[in-house]
Amino acid sequence: MKKRTKLIILLVILGATFYCLFVQPELLEISIFKSLNFPLGSLLSWTGIVAYVLLTQLLISESKLYGIDKIIRRLHLIFALIWLPVSYALSGNLAFSFHNSQGSFKLWVYYTLLILLIPFVLFILKLLGKAKN
Repeated sequence: MKKRTKLIILLVILGATFYCLFVQPELLEISIFKSLNFPLGSLLSWTGIVAYVLLTQLLISESKLYGIDKIIRRLHLIFALIWLPVSYALSGNLAFSFHNSQGSFKLWVYYTLLILLIPFVLFILKLLGKAKN
């Protein structure tokens, strides 16, 4: 698949995620599996996070920075792919409602922020690599 096609697909996924999050948040409450209390919002959030990671990896070109950038990219993708199971483990449910569990909620927020901020670390490493040359 061409880079441009991947870019368009990932942007459409992110656009749909943002649309649901900000324009029609009532869609997030639709239950996919009632027996599991698995709302559409959890699936959309996970899909959006994975699309975000793939998009940033597509946009930040390969660089040779001490070999650490490749490791960070792989970890970033792994963190995004296991976000849903980790969120379930921390909250105890697929609706991610942290009933009186402030510590688990904070850990979940930090984990999610880590996934969202890793591209900035990669970008800074890329800039430092260019400055070094």
